[in-house]
Amino acid sequence: MSAAVALARRRPTALPDEALTVLIDADDEITGVVPGWDRPLRGHVALALQRLGL
Repeated sequence: MSAAVALARRRPTALPDEALTVLIDADDEITGVVPGWDRPLRGHVALALQRLGL
């Protein structure tokens, strides 16, 4: 999940289909924090999808 978020931030126009699928299929109940990230993982998924226009 964190790798898909990172790819969406770095290469939103060239995101591999597998990473896009991971982000789209992310469960609303994702919990957890990635050390060094400023918000919970679910917030990063939402931002990544927004950057992709979804």
